[in-house]
Amino acid sequence: MRMTEEATSPLYDLWAKFYDYTFGALVRNRQTRALQQLRPAPGETVLDIGVGTGMTLKHYRRDITVVGMDLSAGMLAKARKKIQRDQLDHCVLVQGDAMAPPFADHSFDHVMITHVVSVVSDPQKLMRWARRMVKPGGRIVVLNHFLSTNPFLAWWEKTLNPIFVKIGWHSDLALEDCLQGTDLSVQYNFKMSHFDLWQIVVLGENQSGLSRQVKPPTVVSSDGPAGKSHAALAMD
Repeated sequence: MRMTEEATSPLYDLWAKFYDYTFGALVRNRQTRALQQLRPAPGETVLDIGVGTGMTLKHYRRDITVVGMDLSAGMLAKARKKIQRDQLDHCVLVQGDAMAPPFADHSFDHVMITHVVSVVSDPQKLMRWARRMVKPGGRIVVLNHFLSTNPFLAWWEKTLNPIFVKIGWHSDLALEDCLQGTDLSVQYNFKMSHFDLWQIVVLGENQSGLSRQVKPPTVVSSDGPAGKSHAALAMD
């Protein structure tokens, strides 16, 4: 079963009414941790694909420029209110389709993709677009659910996928499938805990022509010294 942008847009217009207090509340801490992995330099520009209701915007430093893009007008209306309320002058919003973003190649220093990969019609196309829009040496950070490597859990995710598609996302999407033909490699990826359903993936240019995957600098957890040490490192 395939997602379509025509079906997704009105669905997320509806979700916008209560997103911050439902799904948004579940992923708020993960969004903040994912954003920390970008590590932009002053004056750089970040594209936030799937900015949604703008929950991440207040966490970006004010010495960079943030372009938040989303397909849903309802989501962007909520984000616009946050920009006005918190005086986030470094943030601008664009309504756009992740399958055909309205930007030229190499327009951004870094790209953030939050809970979008599993809701678009063609995840590989999304990742190819992200690869084209980011400047050489830039980072692409993805926060998303991907198919479990545990065979038992993966079976359930595939079996329940038709139900999840009806509420707006795929549960059977494998990370390696998303990266095929994208010229991107996994620099590192991690979860906030061993039982987390979502993971944070940091991507970069595939210099060697082979995809590689390494562990993050420290073990990440939602609480405790390990989590704090990784958060501190990410902000260096």
